[in-house]
Amino acid sequence: MPHTLIHNPRQNRVLAALPVTEYARVVDDLEFVTFPPGEVLRDSGESPDFVYFPTTCIVSLIFFGENGSSTELAMTGNDGLVGIPLVLGGESTTYTAAVQCGGGAYRLRAEVMRWELDQGGSLARLSLAYAQALMTQMAQSVVCNRHHTVDQQLCRWLLLSLDLLPGNQLDVTQELIARMLGVRREAVTEAAGKLQAAGLIRYHRGHIAVIDRPGLEGRVCECYRVVKSEYDRLFCLAPASPAKHRVRPNPATLRKRAEARLKQAQSVMPVAPWDSERLVHELRVHQIELELHNEELREAYDEADSLRKRYADIYDFAPVGYFTLDALGVIVDVNLAGAILLGIKRSQHGRHRFAAFVAPESLPTFNRFHEEVLDAKCKKKCEVVLIADTHRPQTTIRIEAVADESGRECRMVVSDITAERRAE
Repeated sequence: MPHTLIHNPRQNRVLAALPVTEYARVVDDLEFVTFPPGEVLRDSGESPDFVYFPTTCIVSLIFFGENGSSTELAMTGNDGLVGIPLVLGGESTTYTAAVQCGGGAYRLRAEVMRWELDQGGSLARLSLAYAQALMTQMAQSVVCNRHHTVDQQLCRWLLLSLDLLPGNQLDVTQELIARMLGVRREAVTEAAGKLQAAGLIRYHRGHIAVIDRPGLEGRVCECYRVVKSEYDRLFCLAPASPAKHRVRPNPATLRKRAEARLKQAQSVMPVAPWDSERLVHELRVHQIELELHNEELREAYDEADSLRKRYADIYDFAPVGYFTLDALGVIVDVNLAGAILLGIKRSQHGRHRFAAFVAPESLPTFNRFHEEVLDAKCKKKCEVVLIADTHRPQTTIRIEAVADESGRECRMVVSDITAERRAE
């Protein structure tokens, strides 16, 4: 039985907290929209045409530097709204609001939102409370990025994202997370690897599943708890005393509200007992279908995890060296045999250029070879000499390499052929 998600404005925390009379006044002006990942809702410097109340999507507030670098200031989901400048009386911001995780939201035209804010009701109070919570998240992000490790920053980011989504899964790449945190992708890859090795998450091709949330919460820094407790505190505050005067409904929406009430009155029909029984039956069948799907997914995850470990062993303990170089020749990945050959630690990848270990007479050959591999995107071979050091004499090696699909990385297999050359 196909599952259809039922959308409701009260899936948003701000709208759900409105009193019945105020919610009834606003609901007819709300329009449901869906967004794919990456869609920009508002660029920096733009005046908002709408205020968005996310229900199933997550929106990132991102600052872009002049050099192209970016950092996520905060994220908004079903806990708030996108359009705080309008709430605070401004017209634009210096950050960009872009969809991080695709989904749905309800939008309200800016002029309607301004009218509602002028009434001084619960929507105005809740919007200001959310603005304070958002400022807390921004401030805590600055503290976290300055004083805490990438591992802790990643835990905080994952937990904040999961709080805004149903379930325990995120469809997001490590490159996107790196841009949000303002760090190098390699740092996120290493941090995610640690969390996966600890059994806290499972990551595969842009898909992250949190399998031990309590363990993740035990590993995260205090920034996550500070932000979460502030959100809960502000939304649990007792509402201000209601105004003595009756709030006047927006006259611009009179006909729309009348049509909605007529439609609601026509749709009220008694439900027969047979309909209730049939609904319960369908819900139970759907529950069993979900349980079967969950079992299949667990088996698939276990099989994928077993294959990952198997191929990781093959890679790490191969008798030849495996290297991955970026376009500048920096070693971004290396297996155990390769690290032993060069006399470096695997944890130090990203710090060394392969050319630094090549003898001066072989350096032009290697540099030309590296450029040809990236340009031609086909398999190439060469032989070069490595300089001697304290743990290894001068060594002749054979390199077979090919570029990745993007042409940005060079993947090499390196074999020690010193004994062969001496025999000749």
